[in-house]
Amino acid sequence: MKEQRKKLLGVRLRAARMAAGQSQDHVAGAIGVTRQSVSAWETGASCPSATQLAELSALYCVCAHTLLFGEAYKPLSIAALMPGRVGFLAG
Repeated sequence: MKEQRKKLLGVRLRAARMAAGQSQDHVAGAIGVTRQSVSAWETGASCPSATQLAELSALYCVCAHTLLFGEAYKPLSIAALMPGRVGFLAG
């Protein structure tokens, strides 16, 4: 992961933790890592694994997509990707 993306992820992780009113110690204990790991994620020095990211999103009640990209996931329809082809898809 690029350094800028790591830092942005870290900023979002910290903001989500603060919004959830949780300490780094609490988060670390809840998902089975050290407080230093949580700190490293929040500073962008390292990144949580996919499993850890899923646990963090559940703990913070925030979509993992929001943590990664800064916005909620918005599904796209195939019809939106292929304008003028709706009839083709329907039948």
